[in-house]
Order: sequence, then C-alpha cells, then structure tokens
Amino acid sequence: MWRPPAAEVTTDETEGLVRILRERAKRHGRSLEQELRAILEAAEEGPEPAPLPPPIRLTTARTAGSSSWSREDIYCDEGR
Repeated sequence: MWRPPAAEVTTDETEGLVRILRERAKRHGRSLEQELRAILEAAEEGPEPAPLPPPIRLTTARTAGSSSWSREDIYCDEGR
C-alpha cells in the first residue's frame, strides 16, 4: 500500500531544492523567481520527445512438446 512521505522528509527535500535553486540563481545573476521562470521556459522550448518505435509484432510458435506452465511459474509473481 502506498503512503505519502512523512512531512519531515518532504520538508527536507524542499529545503534542499530551494537551496540549490538559490545557488543556481546567484550563479546566473537572477532572482529565484527569474531562475524558476528560465527553467520552465527552457523545459517548454526543449527538444521534442523521441518518436515511439514501431509496435512489436508477436507470433505464436507451435512446438512438438507439451508443457503446462502457469503464470506464477513464468513470472514468479504468484497471481499479482
């Protein structure tokens, strides 16, 4: 079962991210707001995502032998 992270973990990550953004803004001679806007603009203008590869075509191969493998045997997931 998924649970949201504890508040202190989120706060620690947020504080670290803000510190990094402030350092980056200082290096570029910008305010924190200007740096965030520049990052968002760069993300919007970024390269187009690579096209998806063509779909995979699956075929069934008949074999001479017979087997009775279950999903659990193949994927080791016990009915997930």
